[in-house]
Amino acid sequence: MSARPAAADLVPALQLLAALGCVLVISLGQMLIGLVLLAMLAIAWPPAVPWRPVAALRVLLVYVPFAVVWMAFVALYLQVAHRLGHTVSVQPDLAQIAAHGVVTPELLCRCLGIVFVAPLAEEVLFRGYLFTALSRALPSWATQLATAVAFGLVHGLEYALPITALALLFGWLRARHSALLPCVLAHTVHNGLTVAVTMLWPEHLRHLYPQ
Repeated sequence: MSARPAAADLVPALQLLAALGCVLVISLGQMLIGLVLLAMLAIAWPPAVPWRPVAALRVLLVYVPFAVVWMAFVALYLQVAHRLGHTVSVQPDLAQIAAHGVVTPELLCRCLGIVFVAPLAEEVLFRGYLFTALSRALPSWATQLATAVAFGLVHGLEYALPITALALLFGWLRARHSALLPCVLAHTVHNGLTVAVTMLWPEHLRHLYPQ
């Protein structure tokens, strides 16, 4: 009688391994192939978490005040790092958008990828497969923290701390609503606002990132 539950407990770990295989393909420079494989995996063998409810209004009511506090934290983090002798560079994609706007098909595709593709793929991977696998062994708060730290580290050591803080919101939304779309929505809104502000006011990066 215990064999079935034990086998079922292995499913999230196996799904995570399959998703990490897609990430490995992306890390080897085959981004399109890796994203297609991840999409196929999410369709054929989805993580054990529903997509809905969207909870759009509740997500936005939480995101807006969080974003204000988070931006203040980012500004403080960048200033402190600079004063300690480590100047954090502008993220390459934002630097490209600030310098050139959306004047080429390549930059337009990059913006669309940042706003729509990245949130969907990253939430399926982190708040879908990773969160589900960790939740089998860890309490909710530890799962949220571990997932956020992993998400931050994937974006590079320079940006790990502020992005980990941002990911705590996504993890909280995942736990609060037991669904993926709330964190996908918050992630999409955040990336969309970041790209929009960078396009409309590229000079803000000079003020935000001390050189």
